[in-house]
Amino acid sequence: MEEKYVNQDAAKMDEIILGRKLDELKAFIELLEGRQYQSSKSRAENYYIIGNGYAVLANSFQSLWDERVGLQVKLYKKAQYELGFSELSGDLQSRVFTNLANALHSQGRLFEALKECDKAIAIYNNPLAHFSKGRLLLEVSSSLYDGGHAIYFQKEAYPLLKYIYECKESLFDAQHLKFIDAATPYIEFVRHFDLHFDAICEDFPHFSELKGSPGNSGKERSYKKWCLDNVLFINDLNEITTEPLAAQDVMGLPSVRYSINPLIGVTESLWLSGAFSEIKHQYAHARFTYYEAIESQYSKREVSHYANNDLFLTNTLDYCVYRRDIEQLKISFRLLYSCFDKLALLLFRYLDPGSTSRVYFSNVWYGENKIVKQGLLSSDNPYLLALYWLSREINDNEAEGHDHWMDSNASKLADIRNKLEHGGFRVVIDELYKVSSAFDKNLAEAKHAEILARIEKNNKIIKGGVPKAEQKKIREKIRFDQDLILAKDKLAGYPLIITDKELRDQTLRLMKKVRYAIIYTSLAIHYEEEKHGDSSMVIPYETPLHRN
Repeated sequence: MEEKYVNQDAAKMDEIILGRKLDELKAFIELLEGRQYQSSKSRAENYYIIGNGYAVLANSFQSLWDERVGLQVKLYKKAQYELGFSELSGDLQSRVFTNLANALHSQGRLFEALKECDKAIAIYNNPLAHFSKGRLLLEVSSSLYDGGHAIYFQKEAYPLLKYIYECKESLFDAQHLKFIDAATPYIEFVRHFDLHFDAICEDFPHFSELKGSPGNSGKERSYKKWCLDNVLFINDLNEITTEPLAAQDVMGLPSVRYSINPLIGVTESLWLSGAFSEIKHQYAHARFTYYEAIESQYSKREVSHYANNDLFLTNTLDYCVYRRDIEQLKISFRLLYSCFDKLALLLFRYLDPGSTSRVYFSNVWYGENKIVKQGLLSSDNPYLLALYWLSREINDNEAEGHDHWMDSNASKLADIRNKLEHGGFRVVIDELYKVSSAFDKNLAEAKHAEILARIEKNNKIIKGGVPKAEQKKIREKIRFDQDLILAKDKLAGYPLIITDKELRDQTLRLMKKVRYAIIYTSLAIHYEEEKHGDSSMVIPYETPLHRN
């Protein structure tokens, strides 16, 4: 029955979108947001339908910084987080990934959008995903400060777009075909590459033919391969290849323009590049600490480290683990979250130094009354926009309400950080805890219902009239049962219990967000610096590189 309603809603949404009835669309979205589905699969599809509605509304807003622009991304991600998402057809899953890619593209988050296109193509041969990826690759190429890297992104885009335009009649319906044909710059790009492909390939050979940096030892090679496969290097080329050439954290900031000021020395003038280098180094250390944890012998079998010898600990009977690799994961998580604090201060000092009680990654964008700063609203820098929307998925300020965050997983990341730093935090074995906790939860719920029923029964007895001596005994029973419930409520949320698998997954997810933030910061500052013209009061000064 739920599937029938979802299908009807999907058809209705398509009808409203085609008719461009915005008032009706807003009302229908409100209706869908009130739907309560038992099936996770139905919830996933419902979120997707709502996301499509918000995607159309986003086109009617005057600014890409508008609060409501983020809602389409939030809904598409909620669809993916549902366990029932995997039950959707490959075609529908691919559409969710593709639409999320397009939504991220509108927010300037080009690298994240590319990943969603890859997911869409991997699960279903969706021609729109191929077109979106080709378009994204070209847009990335136009924004890179390294011309050689830009050509490689164009080489990746060429076969995708060539395929689209050579087979368009068999791939698209009339409506989509009209959209594809209107994209004349991409047609011209394919023609250009058709003419010069051999010469381009000669000047820019395949990655496998180029010398890379695979590592000097077996351990280093294994580590670098893991980083490449998980796309973790601060290198734009790692988005399109896992060859050793991309195994370097090469992205940085432009050479500084040293202002003539007798009060500021050369070292002080390098504050921006120095701060960025500190963040890169901290990220790299967190990345290796994570790798060391998941690859260590302690994570693969029960082996005790000598640091735990003669350490007398309580067995909490919930399969809690006290292992060295778990502590390394915690360290990695803390370091990664701290990178956002440092990025916030760097951006604050670079963009618009002013007065604020506390700088967060989430509030560096706002002026008074939590309004986005005018300089940002008028900026054409796509990577500042990307950083803003990425910040809306990193819950680093408890003062913000739940609705501020555009990713439902943001609260989970924040809860882990807060409990790691300030509260109770316990890591348990995934497989064993899930079995035992399900049993304990069902038992506790049954007991809770039993106690509530007993309280209600005793209250009715008192209301029905009993002797005072009996009344006193019954009231004592009620108070006893109420104290049991109160004691349980006091323990709610303490400690935060998380499985070892979830801690690994959440830390890796956070790591990827930090990497995107570092890359976007590098490209945003390059973009800004290119705007500055020459000045007689400025001396160009090449940033010196630290050698290990």
